[in-house]
Amino acid sequence: MSAVMDNNEPEVPGPFLRSAALEIGDTSFLEEIAPLRREGDQLFSRKVYQAALGKFKKTARVIVGDGFEIPLYCGEGGGFRSKKYMEMKQAKRLALMECCVQIARCLRELEDYEQSLIWVEEVEVIVRNLCFSNTEAMFDWHADLPRIEWNPNDGIEQFYVQRVRALCLASDNYLSLWNTGTAAQRRHLAYKITQHLPPNVNSITFRGIVSSAAMFLFYQFRHPDPQMTKDLMANEESLQVMGSWSKIEVQRDRNIPPRFGFASFIWKGRYYIVGGEKSHSGPYYKDMHYIELSNVSTGWHDLPSYPGDMIRVSGWKIGVYQDKAYFFNGRPQLDYFDLVTERWGSVRTRPADRQWPYPEKDFMDYAGVLVKSKFYVFGGTHGNVTTGCNLFMVLDLSDPRLEWKKLTGHASQPLVPDWNCPGPRRHPTIWADERVPGSERIYLMFGEADRAGAKFRREPQGSSESYSYGDFWSWDVNQGGWRRERMVGNPPCARSEMAYTFKLGMAFVFGGYSPSLPADYVEEGKKFSFTYFADTFIYIPPSASSPSATSAPKWKHVLTRGFPTYRAQAQLFTDPDTGKIYLFGGYTNSQFVPDKKHEISRSFSDVWQLKINIPGGYFDDVDLEEETKTAMAGPWQRCFNCGNAGRWKKCGGSCGGRAFFCDSQCMKEGWKEHKERHHCANVRK
Repeated sequence: MSAVMDNNEPEVPGPFLRSAALEIGDTSFLEEIAPLRREGDQLFSRKVYQAALGKFKKTARVIVGDGFEIPLYCGEGGGFRSKKYMEMKQAKRLALMECCVQIARCLRELEDYEQSLIWVEEVEVIVRNLCFSNTEAMFDWHADLPRIEWNPNDGIEQFYVQRVRALCLASDNYLSLWNTGTAAQRRHLAYKITQHLPPNVNSITFRGIVSSAAMFLFYQFRHPDPQMTKDLMANEESLQVMGSWSKIEVQRDRNIPPRFGFASFIWKGRYYIVGGEKSHSGPYYKDMHYIELSNVSTGWHDLPSYPGDMIRVSGWKIGVYQDKAYFFNGRPQLDYFDLVTERWGSVRTRPADRQWPYPEKDFMDYAGVLVKSKFYVFGGTHGNVTTGCNLFMVLDLSDPRLEWKKLTGHASQPLVPDWNCPGPRRHPTIWADERVPGSERIYLMFGEADRAGAKFRREPQGSSESYSYGDFWSWDVNQGGWRRERMVGNPPCARSEMAYTFKLGMAFVFGGYSPSLPADYVEEGKKFSFTYFADTFIYIPPSASSPSATSAPKWKHVLTRGFPTYRAQAQLFTDPDTGKIYLFGGYTNSQFVPDKKHEISRSFSDVWQLKINIPGGYFDDVDLEEETKTAMAGPWQRCFNCGNAGRWKKCGGSCGGRAFFCDSQCMKEGWKEHKERHHCANVRK
């Protein structure tokens, strides 16, 4: 590929799949499974779903053979990469994909959404393992839409049909669970596949599976959608949990300017932030503040600002070691803030291979995490790579040599696709699980490949559309090596710029941004090629319990009736003493979230607390009935009477605006209850 791409040139397509696994292979097994499939189809048509399920599972067992567990177990092996699937020939692959879809359909009819999702997502695992078998690795955006040369005898049309059916069925399941983001993303990928079919594949076949009319409905959802959340309950406890967002009023004279892109950390009961920016065009901040976690409402305290010569102190990460907060900005000089003396200083580091991998400026938007004395950094962008890089390095702060050691990946062009490590990106999410000594793992997920930015700057990998990663990886801290993890349960959809924190052995994520999931808000007459989120999820890591897909690590959707405004680059943080979870900052697009005061983007300085119905989640004092009537739903208020969300008028009585009403009729109907609940009285002017 040329090092320079003209903006008007067509995008360079990905490589063709050239794998021995695309050969049809032995088809004798089809005679054995034919009666099982026929009986299963007949039972399904008669709505005898449990019996049909048994027939289809037996069919799957015949296809894969004895001694192979399907669906893949997601514990020690990650549940994603499989030698069996990589070597599987096309005839068996097609039969297994169809069988997985049929099993998932039965389970959906039986309202077993957890198992239905496990089986239907197995189809995407099978597809990605076909890509793994390719003679050359490819970037994830190419693997999402693999190019397969047309051969009328190799079953390629059925390959696409079963994949699209699986994605649409997964979308239906997620929508039944109120996970609108993942429902829309799965449906959007299915639709994109139908727009990139090989020549001679009959596109009419797909019209009954996914259509532009159906996509129009999915693009209208917000995530979460305020009209759906007013009376939600976690009816599927294995996949959902109730939560609550409550805004904390911070003392006005001790607040700070709104921002995003800031660095943050916790030390001895205080939450610290440094730098950030109000908008992408500035102003840029170099200030430093902290807030007492024991009493967040008292506001922020000032500390000495960052003294370095960097104009933009944004997109950095911090590691705290021995009472010093170390800031990595892409330079060999590692700045730190002494938390005892409250003074700035710096130390000089060096690369173990003597060649510094980054240019001396503009490195940002990477992921960083401290494990014991070691500071790990991954990805990010700099002056020479707009798409994002995938260099993974570590610095041992306890080693006097202070040498950065390269672990995997590359920092500069040409970026090379590699199935064995995460691809190039910016704004990934990262955390470390250090609960079991000797088994520590670093988890990394999602992020964005800024391909649109790369095209604008005439760099390789450029495209008119940026790419949202939906992958999940873990790094073995002691043995080394990446492992691709399976997204099990009810997970968030592909995105970047999420807020995240780790507490009680669980990870929590909120919000974020997708550059590639469209939104179409008919009531406002606006269409977007991107989406901002305000949904919340919890990840429960691997358990040492029985090794099966249902006991494996999984994701749950946190259902909240109210929520902060849709935003990206906010930060979640946990008070280690109390376990309370808070959210601060972030930004959104002022067109996506209507705002008359901000033309392009709006940033935030609000503080919220997240309460979740889990042990230690502070959910006991949550009044769900009250939230149904008064909770903020993003930028909108709930009508106290009917629960609909919008820009309603607040009550002018003595309650101080505790309730809002959408019209005079709702005020008339809801006034008595509001008066009794909030002790409100009319105030005459």
